[in-house]
Amino acid sequence: MSQPKDVEADLVFWRRLESQRMEVDFTKMAPEKCMAAMIEPDDVRTVHIQDIRGKETQYNLKLNGFQYVWHDMPELDGVAEQSHVENVVVPKTEALRELSLIIWSRTGATRTVTFAHRVRCLSEDEAMLANNRAPAHSVHSDFTPAGALKNLESVVPDVAEREELLKRRILAINVWRPLKTVQRDPLAVCDWATLNWQEDRVTNRMVLPHGWHELGKYAFRESQGWYYLSEQQPQEALIFTQFDSESEQADEGGMTLPHTAFVVPGTETLPARESIEIKMFAFL
Repeated sequence: MSQPKDVEADLVFWRRLESQRMEVDFTKMAPEKCMAAMIEPDDVRTVHIQDIRGKETQYNLKLNGFQYVWHDMPELDGVAEQSHVENVVVPKTEALRELSLIIWSRTGATRTVTFAHRVRCLSEDEAMLANNRAPAHSVHSDFTPAGALKNLESVVPDVAEREELLKRRILAINVWRPLKTVQRDPLAVCDWATLNWQEDRVTNRMVLPHGWHELGKYAFRESQGWYYLSEQQPQEALIFTQFDSESEQADEGGMTLPHTAFVVPGTETLPARESIEIKMFAFL
């Protein structure tokens, strides 16, 4: 494995807005206008991204919102087949989530529910939103606290069952791993201890025909700490928190972790990154 390689790279943030909320209604505007509205506040900043190669164990879910876990998984071969993802890869990843909680030195979850997975295998993709198979080059979190709880309604539709689960600590976990060694568009994560939650996070609500989805966008701040793992291997799974209802650092009802793909200068013509992400709720 090569020596650590810190990178100066351009990340796409949002400009600081007068309001910390933005809503785009896909039921009232053409999709192309909605997409234009969603990128209009873009603010590109050059950021120092630290390579934690050799220091992976210094970062964990509790303190930083992310951690890397060595987890060999031969079942990743043939992952491009959707049935293979659903029948083999997803169950194996749920087992990895249990391992992450043990490493986290927290009480293990008594129940997990996988609700989404996606294989990214293109450098560019004209598909929009959830169908996009290219890396996401903007700083975001998959949910806001309200967005995570709204998503839980569809994952656990029974009202009585959901009300019981809401009495417990709820996590939304993203398990992200390469299918081949990452040569292009690696994933960077922001140490959530370095964020100013009241000022950095902007709520981005998308109103859709079947309801709404709310994710987090983030404004740039000099004090933010950004990290990645160079030449990440399929055995090196990245686990990061997309919602924690009872984090010690939480405000406004829960913590979410910003992340983004980024371009390492000089790698633009290398093969497209191939990766899989699997999202799940964990109930403690």
